[in-house]
Amino acid sequence: MTGWIIKLSLSLLLISCSPATERPVHTSKTASKDSIIGSDVVEKDSLKEATDFLFGELKSLVDLKIIDKKKSDKLAVILTAVKVEFINTEGSRKEAFLIVHKEVASQVRSIFKEIADSGFVIDKIEPMSKYKWSDDSSMVYNNTSCFNYRLVSGTRSMSKHAYGLALDINPFWNPFVSGKRVSPKGAKYDITKNGTIHRKALIYKLFIKNGWKWGGDWIPYQDYQHFFNDKIKVKTF
Repeated sequence: MTGWIIKLSLSLLLISCSPATERPVHTSKTASKDSIIGSDVVEKDSLKEATDFLFGELKSLVDLKIIDKKKSDKLAVILTAVKVEFINTEGSRKEAFLIVHKEVASQVRSIFKEIADSGFVIDKIEPMSKYKWSDDSSMVYNNTSCFNYRLVSGTRSMSKHAYGLALDINPFWNPFVSGKRVSPKGAKYDITKNGTIHRKALIYKLFIKNGWKWGGDWIPYQDYQHFFNDKIKVKTF
């Protein structure tokens, strides 16, 4: 009888000491599901943030009577807000929204990531509503921008900016130059300065590679800040 009790005790001891790996593990499945749910939430939050930014900027145009609600609704169909990365003058990596044409959104995001990775400096990317949609004011403060519903300066033709198909990058460092006239006033074009665009710069090569054109190649004047895409056709409205 005593021997039987000893054998039973040893059997129970062996069972209790069995490796934990032999038991079913459900934690990995739960973690994976939670991770997926978390990713979906972040994606939805990012989409909402981008949508809110776009409609907020369009509303400011309507409020300032630059466009009407009907035109705002048409623009909302072709535009999107894309969050881009950039290195600021303090060397910090930042993110900000640019409003662009939907068909160039992924291109713009990719190009800005590459130039950020390279260390190319962008002074600031701020909403155009902060400058009441004044191109002159935005340029003076060296603000990088894309969409702005406006005419080409000095003409009655709609700018590519009006459809999110043109970018002005570091405009105070990359001014418009026509002979002795420089805009914005007081700007200086110095290709040795980080953040300046020239033909040997990575930013120039990336935009050209992706089918964009550069205002710095124009003759007899140059618009060094200006990249534009003329392959995507849009109706004027």
